[in-house]
Amino acid sequence: MPTEPPTEFRLPEPADDQASARRTWDRRALRLGLGMTLTFVIALAYDWTLAYLAPIFTAPLLQAPRAPTPRAAVGILLVTFLIMALCLVAGGVSQAYPALFLIALFPALFWTFRSGLRGGSSLVMILLLVGLMLVPMVANTTVEITRDVAGSFVGNIGISLAVTLLLFALIPPLPTEPAPAPKPVLPAAEVTRRAWILTAITGSYAVAYFSFGWTNVHTPIYIAIYAFSANLARGLTVTKGILAANVAAGLLTLVMYQLTVMAPHFPFVATMTLAVGLVLARMITSDAPWAPLAGFALSVVMILYGESIIPFSDAGGANFADRLGEIGMAAIYAIAALCVLAAYFPQKQAGFGILPDPSGQHPR
Repeated sequence: MPTEPPTEFRLPEPADDQASARRTWDRRALRLGLGMTLTFVIALAYDWTLAYLAPIFTAPLLQAPRAPTPRAAVGILLVTFLIMALCLVAGGVSQAYPALFLIALFPALFWTFRSGLRGGSSLVMILLLVGLMLVPMVANTTVEITRDVAGSFVGNIGISLAVTLLLFALIPPLPTEPAPAPKPVLPAAEVTRRAWILTAITGSYAVAYFSFGWTNVHTPIYIAIYAFSANLARGLTVTKGILAANVAAGLLTLVMYQLTVMAPHFPFVATMTLAVGLVLARMITSDAPWAPLAGFALSVVMILYGESIIPFSDAGGANFADRLGEIGMAAIYAIAALCVLAAYFPQKQAGFGILPDPSGQHPR
């Protein structure tokens, strides 16, 4: 770098880089906030089964560097249909032979977590977890709506893909946007260790669910996702941050719900959702270390707020309290179980040190 000031009038290169990065973050935040709000509004207007979960599937699609091609979008939809069809079969098995289903569940969960830890598609992993956990548990509780539940995920993915293609067409990526950073690669032994830990956490809850006849069908999904995300975070500070993000999201959603009770009008709900979505989306798309925690908060807000007001009904308060309790319990159980199992089954040592953590954080 020269020590003399430039002779021509222009901003120094670092400032140019910062301005370019800020424009990129702003456009990504606008795309994410508008897309999730549009998906939420569509779900609120048409209210199909589990419509409030649609924005959760829109988020990872909109955070991708590029829109999926039409061929890729059709492929995602077909994969979703296939997963749900197979899980309907699993639901029938869980109802007739619960012990056989639980025996088969553990290797299926292990394969799913192992694929995710090796850098597989997060969207496909979430779909597999939903199919393996939610659909059979719904079949064990209420057989009549099992097909509606499975079909709703095909519809949710279809709406999410349509919104994603629309938003990428309206707000395309800038030509100067940097390429996404490559995903960290874990050693094979570490992938296996973490996958078995996650399988034990999620599968043990499934065993308890079937053994005691519980009916809170959403909780196992939250446990699986929280455990997987906390496992990738690999740090006590980040783990505490996940819990703090959930508490903050719960308080924010409580305020949103009370405002909705005072003004239960569609335009007001849409405007408030857009404002909250844009603020959280800007946090998510920044390069701040707590950006992933904002992603947790946005997902929790969409789930809590969505189920409490879709549809507008007198049961909204009860739905909000029930789902808040499920999410809080799932977060505490997943993180506590992860800490205990990680302490009993620590990382294997290589040579004179511990295997390096590709996330860049020191192991606990």
